[in-house]
Amino acid sequence: MAPRGLGPVHVIAASQGETVSTFSELTKDQLTEAHDSADKLIGEKYRSYLPGRLLPLLLSRYRDDLAEAVKLSELTTGELNDMSGAVQILATRYAGTMDDPALPDMLRKLRDTLVIEKAERAGIAADMRARAS
Repeated sequence: MAPRGLGPVHVIAASQGETVSTFSELTKDQLTEAHDSADKLIGEKYRSYLPGRLLPLLLSRYRDDLAEAVKLSELTTGELNDMSGAVQILATRYAGTMDDPALPDMLRKLRDTLVIEKAERAGIAADMRARAS
Protein backbone atom coordinates (compact mmCIF):
# COMPACT_ATOMS: atom_id res chain seq x y z
CA MET A 1 0.00 0.00 0.00
CA ALA A 2 1.60 3.27 -1.06
CA PRO A 3 1.10 6.37 1.05
CA ARG A 4 -1.64 8.71 -0.13
CA GLY A 5 -0.34 11.41 -2.41
CA LEU A 6 3.34 10.90 -1.65
CA GLY A 7 4.38 8.88 -4.71
CA PRO A 8 6.75 5.93 -4.45
CA VAL A 9 7.98 5.04 -1.02
CA HIS A 10 11.69 4.54 -0.45
CA VAL A 11 12.39 3.21 2.99
CA ILE A 12 15.86 2.42 4.23
CA ALA A 13 15.69 -0.74 6.27
CA ALA A 14 18.42 0.39 8.64
CA SER A 15 18.90 -2.98 10.24
CA GLN A 16 19.53 -4.62 6.88
CA GLY A 17 20.90 -1.66 4.89
CA GLU A 18 18.64 -2.32 1.92
CA THR A 19 16.32 0.06 0.09
CA VAL A 20 12.79 -1.12 -0.59
CA SER A 21 10.11 0.51 -2.73
CA THR A 22 6.79 -0.78 -1.42
CA PHE A 23 5.26 -1.67 1.91
CA SER A 24 4.61 -5.21 0.67
CA GLU A 25 8.38 -5.76 0.51
CA LEU A 26 8.76 -4.97 4.21
CA THR A 27 8.73 -7.57 6.94
CA LYS A 28 6.57 -6.97 9.99
CA ASP A 29 9.72 -5.96 11.93
CA GLN A 30 10.67 -3.46 9.22
CA LEU A 31 7.14 -2.00 9.18
CA THR A 32 7.34 -1.63 12.94
CA GLU A 33 10.81 -0.05 12.79
CA ALA A 34 9.74 2.47 10.13
CA HIS A 35 6.50 3.25 12.00
CA ASP A 36 8.28 3.72 15.33
CA SER A 37 10.96 5.93 13.74
CA ALA A 38 8.37 8.22 12.14
CA ASP A 39 6.37 8.24 15.37
CA LYS A 40 9.46 9.24 17.35
CA LEU A 41 10.20 12.17 15.05
CA ILE A 42 6.69 13.59 15.23
CA GLY A 43 6.36 12.94 18.95
CA GLU A 44 6.41 15.70 21.53
CA LYS A 45 10.14 15.39 22.19
CA TYR A 46 11.39 16.05 18.62
CA ARG A 47 8.51 17.63 16.70
CA SER A 48 9.54 21.20 17.53
CA TYR A 49 12.95 20.55 15.93
CA LEU A 50 11.49 19.58 12.56
CA PRO A 51 11.60 22.37 9.97
CA GLY A 52 8.33 23.84 8.77
CA ARG A 53 4.85 22.39 8.97
CA LEU A 54 4.94 20.10 5.97
CA LEU A 55 7.55 17.62 7.21
CA PRO A 56 5.67 16.75 10.43
CA LEU A 57 2.43 16.44 8.46
CA LEU A 58 3.95 14.12 5.87
CA LEU A 59 5.69 12.05 8.54
CA SER A 60 2.39 11.69 10.38
CA ARG A 61 0.61 10.50 7.24
CA TYR A 62 3.48 8.13 6.44
CA ARG A 63 3.31 6.69 9.97
CA ASP A 64 -0.43 6.18 9.59
CA ASP A 65 0.04 4.48 6.22
CA LEU A 66 2.61 2.15 7.75
CA ALA A 67 0.16 1.23 10.48
CA GLU A 68 -2.50 0.45 7.87
CA ALA A 69 -0.07 -1.81 5.99
CA VAL A 70 -0.14 -4.35 8.82
CA LYS A 71 -3.07 -6.73 8.50
CA LEU A 72 -4.94 -8.09 11.50
CA SER A 73 -3.98 -11.60 10.45
CA GLU A 74 -0.34 -10.67 11.02
CA LEU A 75 -0.88 -9.80 14.66
CA THR A 76 0.14 -12.30 17.28
CA THR A 77 -2.63 -13.59 19.50
CA GLY A 78 -1.29 -11.44 22.34
CA GLU A 79 -1.26 -8.33 20.13
CA LEU A 80 -4.77 -9.10 18.89
CA ASN A 81 -6.03 -9.49 22.46
CA ASP A 82 -4.26 -6.29 23.54
CA MET A 83 -5.71 -4.33 20.64
CA SER A 84 -9.17 -5.78 21.28
CA GLY A 85 -9.02 -4.72 24.91
CA ALA A 86 -7.99 -1.17 24.04
CA VAL A 87 -10.72 -0.83 21.43
CA GLN A 88 -13.31 -2.26 23.84
CA ILE A 89 -12.36 0.26 26.53
CA LEU A 90 -12.53 3.21 24.15
CA ALA A 91 -15.75 2.05 22.46
CA THR A 92 -17.59 1.52 25.74
CA ARG A 93 -16.22 3.53 28.64
CA TYR A 94 -15.02 6.63 26.80
CA ALA A 95 -17.30 6.90 23.76
CA GLY A 96 -19.26 9.67 25.45
CA THR A 97 -16.17 11.87 25.72
CA MET A 98 -15.44 11.83 21.98
CA ASP A 99 -16.18 15.05 20.11
CA ASP A 100 -16.53 13.41 16.72
CA PRO A 101 -19.67 11.25 16.61
CA ALA A 102 -18.12 9.07 13.89
CA LEU A 103 -15.30 7.91 16.18
CA PRO A 104 -17.38 5.67 18.49
CA ASP A 105 -19.05 4.10 15.43
CA MET A 106 -15.68 3.46 13.83
CA LEU A 107 -14.39 1.93 17.04
CA ARG A 108 -17.43 -0.34 17.30
CA LYS A 109 -16.88 -1.50 13.70
CA LEU A 110 -13.23 -2.16 14.47
CA ARG A 111 -14.27 -4.07 17.60
CA ASP A 112 -16.58 -6.22 15.45
CA THR A 113 -13.75 -6.90 12.99
CA LEU A 114 -11.46 -7.90 15.85
CA VAL A 115 -14.13 -10.23 17.26
CA ILE A 116 -14.43 -11.90 13.84
CA GLU A 117 -10.64 -12.30 13.58
CA LYS A 118 -10.50 -13.85 17.06
CA ALA A 119 -13.39 -16.20 16.23
CA GLU A 120 -11.71 -17.29 12.99
CA ARG A 121 -8.51 -18.04 14.87
CA ALA A 122 -10.42 -19.99 17.50
CA GLY A 123 -12.12 -22.01 14.75
CA ILE A 124 -8.80 -22.80 13.10
CA ALA A 125 -7.31 -23.84 16.44
CA ALA A 126 -10.32 -26.08 17.15
CA ASP A 127 -10.01 -27.70 13.71
CA MET A 128 -6.31 -28.34 14.29
CA ARG A 129 -7.01 -29.89 17.70
CA ALA A 130 -9.74 -32.09 16.24
CA ARG A 131 -7.46 -33.31 13.46
CA ALA A 132 -4.64 -33.98 15.88
CA SER A 133 -6.76 -36.26 18.05
